[in-house]
Amino acid sequence: SHPKRITVSPSRRTVAVVFCVVAAASLTACDTDEIGAAAVVGDDRITIGELQDRVRDFTDSIPDESAAGADPAVLQQALLDRMIRHELLEQLARDEGIEVSEADIDTFIEEQVEGPAPDGDITDLLAQSALTDNTLREAVHDVLIQQELVDRLGGEEAFSEALAEKSEEIGVKVSPRYGTWTDAGLEATSGSISEPDEAAEDEPADGSAETPAG
Repeated sequence: SHPKRITVSPSRRTVAVVFCVVAAASLTACDTDEIGAAAVVGDDRITIGELQDRVRDFTDSIPDESAAGADPAVLQQALLDRMIRHELLEQLARDEGIEVSEADIDTFIEEQVEGPAPDGDITDLLAQSALTDNTLREAVHDVLIQQELVDRLGGEEAFSEALAEKSEEIGVKVSPRYGTWTDAGLEATSGSISEPDEAAEDEPADGSAETPAG
C-alpha cells in the first residue's frame, strides 16, 4: 500500500506543538557495544560527539543575551531527549507507512511558524525553543509524523502508549551521566549530568559506567 500523504492544515495547536516535539538527528547504525555513546536506541547509536555538536549548533546560533542563565546540563538533556524521541518516532512511522514530504515541511513552516511571527522573523522563537535553522526542518518533520500517529492511533494517550511500547521493544540505553530513559522521557538522576569533558568520550551507554556521585 502507498504511504499516506499528510495534509497540513493551520491550527493554533500545531504552532505550539512543533516547539515541544523532537528535533531529528542523523544516526548511524553500528555496534551497540561501542564506547562513547550518549544513548543507543535499538541498533542506532547517538554519540556524545553528535550530542555536543547539537549543543554547539544551538549556543552558537543565539544572541549572547539569550544565553544568560542557561543551564548547559538541562540543554544537553533536552536535546538528547529529542534525539531519542526522533528515532522512536521514525520506527513508529515505518510501522504505519507514514511519510512526510519536503513540500509538507515547507507548508508547515510557512503557515505555522513564519506566518504568525512578526515580519516572519523566527530568530527569537527558535532560541526560546532550543531549535536552530539547521534543526527546524527536522523538528517539523517529526511533529507532522506525531500528528499523523495521534490521528491514526486514536489520541494522545494511545500515541504515548505506542511510543512507550516501541521503546520497550527495541530498547533505549542512556549513558548514566545523562539520566535514565522512562515512559515520560529522559529524566535526570542526581548528579547524572555534568559539564562535557574528554573522559565522557570513553563512557559507554550500556549502563556499565559508574554513575557520578551526587
